[in-house]
This record gives sequence, C-alpha cells and structure tokens, in this order.
Amino acid sequence: MAAMPRPMGEGACQYADNAILAYGLTWINSTGEIHAHLLDKEDIPRAIPHQPGKIFWGYRLTFVYKKDAFHRDSLTSLDQIDIPDTSLHLTHNSPTLPLNMDLTPLAIPLAIHPTAAFTTLALPAPSQPTALPWPLSDLNPATRINSLTPVLKPNWRLDGCSAQGTQFHTIPLSKPPPPPLFITTTIPLPSAHPTLSHLLDLPQAFSHRGPSIQRLGVAQHVLRALEHYSSRQPSFTETYRALPFGSQIVISRLHKDVSKCHITLLRNTQLEHALLTPSALAALAPEIPAADWPEEVDITSLTLVRQLHDSVCVVRLPSSGSDEPRELVMKAVTGDPKYMYHEMISLLQIPEHDNIIRPLYLATKKCGFGGKEGVVGMLLPFHRAGSLRDVLPARSIAGALRVSDQVRWARGVARALAHVVDQGKYYSDLRVDNVVVDEDGEAVLVDFEQRGVWAGFSAPEVACVENMAIIAMSANGEVPVSVRAEYRAKMDRFVPGWRDVGKGAYKRSTEGFALGWLAMDVLEREAAMVYMLGRALWCIFEGVGMPERAVWRQGGGEGGVEFPEYRKARKRERELIDRCTRGRVGERREQVVVRVGGRIVLKEGDGTESAEAVQRAAKEWWIEELERGERFLEERERKREERSESGDMKISSVFGGRPRLEEVLHILESWEM
Repeated sequence: MAAMPRPMGEGACQYADNAILAYGLTWINSTGEIHAHLLDKEDIPRAIPHQPGKIFWGYRLTFVYKKDAFHRDSLTSLDQIDIPDTSLHLTHNSPTLPLNMDLTPLAIPLAIHPTAAFTTLALPAPSQPTALPWPLSDLNPATRINSLTPVLKPNWRLDGCSAQGTQFHTIPLSKPPPPPLFITTTIPLPSAHPTLSHLLDLPQAFSHRGPSIQRLGVAQHVLRALEHYSSRQPSFTETYRALPFGSQIVISRLHKDVSKCHITLLRNTQLEHALLTPSALAALAPEIPAADWPEEVDITSLTLVRQLHDSVCVVRLPSSGSDEPRELVMKAVTGDPKYMYHEMISLLQIPEHDNIIRPLYLATKKCGFGGKEGVVGMLLPFHRAGSLRDVLPARSIAGALRVSDQVRWARGVARALAHVVDQGKYYSDLRVDNVVVDEDGEAVLVDFEQRGVWAGFSAPEVACVENMAIIAMSANGEVPVSVRAEYRAKMDRFVPGWRDVGKGAYKRSTEGFALGWLAMDVLEREAAMVYMLGRALWCIFEGVGMPERAVWRQGGGEGGVEFPEYRKARKRERELIDRCTRGRVGERREQVVVRVGGRIVLKEGDGTESAEAVQRAAKEWWIEELERGERFLEERERKREERSESGDMKISSVFGGRPRLEEVLHILESWEM
C-alpha cells in the first residue's frame, strides 16, 4: 500500500473532486493537540471550505484518492480501506506540533522511550486556536455524543483496559456466565478519531488500572456500542462462546453515534495452532516428574468472575463432592504462548516454597481445528488481599501498616529470591506488584515469565541494555535508520545472539527472554536481584506502592517521597537498602517528565508546558542516560576481564559491593519484629 499523500500545497497533485473517496483532516483539539484523521466525504463539517492545503480555524484539509493512495479501482466505502497508521507523523517530518503532549501511544517514542534521544519535533505554527471551533464542538448538536451514562439494564460490563488504553476487557452478562475466553474489545489509536478523543477521555485511559476505567467516557461509549451490536446479531451468545481463545471484538471505526461504529469479530485461530497439548508440553521438560504436573481442567467447566488485567482473571472452579466452589486465578497469554509455557515449566522446576506461587491446574481448551486439547493457561491460588502495590499505600494511609508485617514481607521476598538462586535460576521482574499477600499474611512471589522488569525497580546494569534494545528494535521511522543500525551493532557486541531471542515456537528455554539479564553471568544476575530487592524493601518500609512517579501508570510519589529519599524507614532499614542499591549513580538526574491526568508534563514544571518543551527535556535526559549506560557496559567488560585474570570472584559486577542474597536474608532474619 502506498503512503498517504501529503497535504495539498505540499507536493500532492490536483485531482477532480469525484475521484475522492475520503478526506484527511488535520485539526487541533481543545488542549491544542494536532491530529490527523480520515473522514468520509459526508462527515466533513459544511462550515469548513473544501479548499485543500489551507488552514481554516485550525483545520488542514487533505485528500485520499482511490488509485494513487491505495492502488484500487473499485472501493466504495471506508470499510474497505486499510487506514494508514498516522502515529509516526509527529516523529520527524511533522508540519505542526501539539501545544501540549497527551499521554497516548504517539508519545511513547517521543518522550517515554529512549528513542526520544533521536527525535526532533518541528516548531508549532503561530497563532493556533486554543479551542475547538463550532463545527466540532461538543456543544454542537450535530457533533455531540447523546449519552455517556451507564446503560440502565446492561448486557455487558467492562472490567478494565490495557494496551495503552486501546484494549478493553468487556464481558457479556449472559446466563450462564461465559467461561474465561480472554476475549477483548479493541479500538483504534486516538489519532484515528480526533473528533472523539477529547470527548471520550482517551488520553486518560492510557494508564488506568482496573474498574476505574468505567469513569471515563470511552468505557461507556464502548459498552453502548457493544449493546447495539450484540442486540442485532442473531444468536450472539452462541457465537461469542464459540470464538477461539483470545479472539477480539474490533471496533475499527468509532463514531459519536454508536449505531455507526464499525464492529467485526477477529477470530484468533493462529493461537490455537500454536498451542501445545499437555503431553507435548511435558515432553519439553522431562526432568519434571509426571506426578508434579498439575491436573488438567477444561476452561468450559470454569466460570469467569472478573478480568484483572490482560493476562489474568478470576475464575470459579465448580464444586467437587462436598467441596464448595473455589475462586482461583487463571493466567494466560493470548499472543505467543511460549512465554506462558516458559513460566509454567520454570515454576514446576523449582521445588515448592511457601513464598513462591505454585500452579494448581493446567487450563485447557479443545481447539476448533483438529480437536486437540491445547494448554491455554494455568490456575493459581487467588489471594484476595492483593499485591503489595495496593496493600502498602492503603495500610499506610489508614495507619494500619505494622512493622511486624513489613519485616515479615521483607523476609518472605528475600527467602523466595534465595530459593530461586539456590536452584541455579534468576528472577527478573521483582516489584511490589508481583508480591501478593496470602491468607496468613505472608508474601508470595508471582510472575516468572522472565521477559523484563519495570524501569522503576530495574538495576542500572540491566536498564542500560534494555534501553539499547528498545532503540535497536524500534519501528521504522521512530529513529533514523543509521541510529538503529548503530545500536543493533552494539547489541551484537554486548548481547550476542539477541536477534534470535523469542523467535519461533517454544522449544524449551532455561535462560528466559529478558535481554538485559541474558547479557549477565550468574553472579551479575544475583547482584541485579539484590538491587531490585533493595528497591522493594524501600517500598515496604516507606509504605508506598511505587519507588517513583512514572509516566506509564498512575501512582508513585505517595506522601511526597520518591526513591532514594527516606521519610519513614529507620536507620537499620536505610543502611540495608543503601547497601543493596549500590551502583545507583549519584549524579544521575531524576526522570524529567511525569504524567498528570492524561498529559505528559515536566516534573518540575507547572503543568502548562508545550509538547516541544516536554520532548526537548526528555531528549536531553535520554541522551545523558544512554551515554551513561554505555559507560556502565564498558566498565562491566573491564571488571569481567579483571575477574577472569585474578580469579577473585568478589569482583562480580561493575556495581560491586552489594551484599549476596544470603547475607541480606541473614540480616532480615536477625531483626526483631
């Protein structure tokens, strides 16, 4: 497919109006954000003159043609057009710039990822309007959405969202309730429907967690669209239950009138082909005794209770004999199942431990093609108290956070990590989100996919490799081609074989998929685990859910404190945390951008900064961070050579001096509760 033509007056050829299938409209919303949008001819507000290439009240009119843009001769509607992704229009050659930076997927390469170091935005056009003109105002009856209130007698509910606010966990309220099929509803990026973006609070949806999304307009609009769609589909309940696992309800085009939203069902047959049977999965790990493999449970016997996030839901297991029905957690992956299979095998290879989650059942489903019983997930204990991410701030605010609980949780996490290391393995994703509290008040470690770590908890030596990898694997247009080639060469040096990690079907992997961890040896991995433990201990003893404010999600900075500052931790705790987190660079500047509501702003600003100011600050910060990371890696190579020549195993890391896990656990065990 050819690229979307440039606006008239910038090199595009003139065409007769009867050749036009659709109009491209670039406009400025109420917060000053520039958007590009594809519209039907009849959707163009009549108040906007049809003169290409000129600006009218902040609108730039462009055209899309049936032959030159799409190489097709017989298109009759937008439904037949694959709308080009305009997400890169703001990356390099943008003619204009948003006055503020909304928190949308467009912002990721511009300010959040290290790709920001190589991105330059154009200066904004002068005298841009700051508010929507009447043709697209939400006060205009012609463009107003009729209702965003909840439906009185709903047939659907919405449990949350993911994929940066474009994927919704929608559940039909049928009787009996559906099994856990992990079917989601997706919408286009906000840039695809700018006339609705500000009305539906789309930037706010980017980082919302759980049911809080229901307060946003987009949640109710999606639910109303599904109400209209499903009510007009014969036998929709049967159709829904027959969909392959992990299928999607795709709203390919949002409209203010829900009856005009374009909705289709995307059947995920590719996943079913990739699923392994229980016997095939067991064959990949012959060292696990047959008696240690969990019992199989068909998901059609389970009832979906609620979806927690994209890969985890709560299900009800039917009663067995005199037992009452049990609620368990089901974890599944609807993309590539190799990561889920790796986690299952990793957990079963580790001897049982009180502070590490253990699979209870394998969740299976009979596939539509071939009739095989594929493993789609695993069932785990459901600990209702939740994770320390929520427990810590909640108890701290309520004045119910006891030192005895803090020490108990710290010991539990350290015991779990020490047990993992004793088995010759590593744990790459330690954060308080991945520590749940069981019914006895003990900390239990979850999530063994080994795909990475949250930046707020990651050791510096891990983060610098992950940052390089993001640039090396960036999408076309996010960074210059020469820069991407340069960083791929660096990855070849520091992480040989990185290009093949995660490719192909699951064939048994013992090393995981996190590139930053694959670049380290055994002792370096333990040192990185100690660093993450130090960050987790800081959260535990400061009573907060995140070590710092983040762009990606809500929270952080509770009580006005961020790592490495202290407010509540006592002397013994501060000393241990500081030892565990040795290697944090003292001269490293704090992250300069944060999220406020649905926008990205300067951390030390007043919240009114332009997108140019935000991106410029992010660019400068990332340039420094990448340079520092490369110095880390060079120093690591030097330390490795020293260790190899001297045989001194204490030279374990460029950030040497961190205690071993065994010592950390010994210190925690010695503390009085």
